[in-house]
Amino acid sequence: MKKTLIAFAVLSAFAATASAQSSVTIYGSIDAGLRNVTNIDAAGNSKLSMGSNGTYNSNRIGFKGVEDLGGGMNAHFVLESGFNTATGSYDNSAVAFNRSAFVGVTGEFGNLDLGRQYSLAFKTIGTYEPFSYKFPSITSPVAGVALFFPATFSGGGATRFNNDIQYTAIFSGVKVSAEYVAGEVAGDVGRNAVKSVAATYTTGPVNFGGTFMSTDIGGLRNKYYTIGGAFKDGGFRISGGFVKENQESLLKIDSEQKSYWGGVNYTLTPQIELTGAYYVTDSTVATSAATKVDGKRKNLVVAATYALSKRTNFYAEFDNKKLTNAFVGATPLLGTINNGTQNGVSVGITHLF
Repeated sequence: MKKTLIAFAVLSAFAATASAQSSVTIYGSIDAGLRNVTNIDAAGNSKLSMGSNGTYNSNRIGFKGVEDLGGGMNAHFVLESGFNTATGSYDNSAVAFNRSAFVGVTGEFGNLDLGRQYSLAFKTIGTYEPFSYKFPSITSPVAGVALFFPATFSGGGATRFNNDIQYTAIFSGVKVSAEYVAGEVAGDVGRNAVKSVAATYTTGPVNFGGTFMSTDIGGLRNKYYTIGGAFKDGGFRISGGFVKENQESLLKIDSEQKSYWGGVNYTLTPQIELTGAYYVTDSTVATSAATKVDGKRKNLVVAATYALSKRTNFYAEFDNKKLTNAFVGATPLLGTINNGTQNGVSVGITHLF
């Protein structure tokens, strides 16, 4: 009996130790509200809808795990899926974990992750994006998404990449990262491959960073870079950034997009936060060997949030878009209206769990 009790105690201690060394967390956000947008079509109609994929925060549910490997090392993973609050379905995707699906290790050597994950460009911009990627469907077409990247890379844009390998290390306070995305084209290892490097640095209230990305898109080269920074003092934060993307064309005229923005964030009280930002995008798209279309979008976004708790916020937002030549033929380039002004108003509630 005594031996049995001793064995049980040893097993219990081992199980407790193993449990302490490994953990899995379920997390996410759910957001719902109303949004009214004017001038959504050629007739100038307005539309009132519910931001079912999330207006302030993108709806998501995720699982992340960490295992302590000893010696300062850990293994970790993230699986994250987006969803629609109106229908309970995936958010515009039939992919189970469309937001993130990667595994990696961290140690004194740095951090290595493999799988579907946010691009280095997206992560870098997040350090000087005025809204820190809140209201993503309203602001991210300027700040977070490359215009010319095909859907085969990630499901659209350069926000995330499939087949992504990222390495990150910190040297003398500078966070340095490298990224390689396998193109998976038989007989041509370079085709559709993405290569990227990034660096960010924070010193006191100031942070700044940049990313350069080079991509082969069907044999045509795409060059993308971003640079920007932010300054924070108490409850006040000012930030700004710039993005330029150049896409080679068989038409002998390269297509190009440039975006730049600036914004101010202010914590008025512990509950109330105010943010305003102005985004400008200029696009030049080759339509033939001798012609091109120039488009422009100007986007003003102002918002306020009221914190009911650390996890639950009310929000209200107003945005004004002015677009010129937003279409190339029938293809949307910069927005849903060709020429004119579009106003949007959003109100809702968001909860983190």
